[in-house]
Amino acid sequence: MKKQNLLRRLLQAAIRQAKGIEIRIDPEIRNSELVMLALRQATALLRGLVIWRGPVYLEPGVILRQRSRIRIGRFSKIGTGTLIEGLSRDGIEIGAGVSLGRYGRMSATGSLAELGRGVRLEDYVGIGDFFYLGAYGGIRIDTETIVGPHLYVHSDNHDFDDPAISIRRQSVTEEPVRIGARCWLGSNVTILGGVEIGDDCVVGAGAVVTKSFPAGSVIVGNPARVIGTRPVPCEGNRE
Repeated sequence: MKKQNLLRRLLQAAIRQAKGIEIRIDPEIRNSELVMLALRQATALLRGLVIWRGPVYLEPGVILRQRSRIRIGRFSKIGTGTLIEGLSRDGIEIGAGVSLGRYGRMSATGSLAELGRGVRLEDYVGIGDFFYLGAYGGIRIDTETIVGPHLYVHSDNHDFDDPAISIRRQSVTEEPVRIGARCWLGSNVTILGGVEIGDDCVVGAGAVVTKSFPAGSVIVGNPARVIGTRPVPCEGNRE
């Protein structure tokens, strides 16, 4: 029992250090299961120390291209099979305590003719598995926003005004995307170029967001619309 309690305290301390929050591990989780979890996390951290030369968690199969343009904060975690391409004007900036799911992709530049803008994820952002961040026009997600699996963000648009020229040969327009702090986006959300979602918003599963919404909006549907609002905390009351 003492060993079990010690292991739980150590894991809770590690989570507090990485995520900036206090949690109590469910007593239904067996000690043997905690040991396996701790080993997986330790292996990912060791991989980060060797590959990235810093305290980050890199699961198997993570690919980091153009590393000189990528910045990753302390104790961030990148899931199995995720690809991050740093080639961009502003680079890829991942804050501290960020969690990126498995088999995601982050890319800003689709053509060598012009570099894309890049990505900025603030501290403690969490994004689920199978995400795609197309950051040609720039993507920013502010602190403590959490996102379910299958997030798709496109920060550009193909021009198609000239019918005499194929769309492939026409230009691409930057349309930056910003998602505010402390938002919750459900699974299978798509966000199109030029959208700004305010702080403390909720976006329902499957929503296709084609326009901007103010802070505290509850958003659902395709195209997304407001169905309600929620209180936005005052600056002094935020935890």
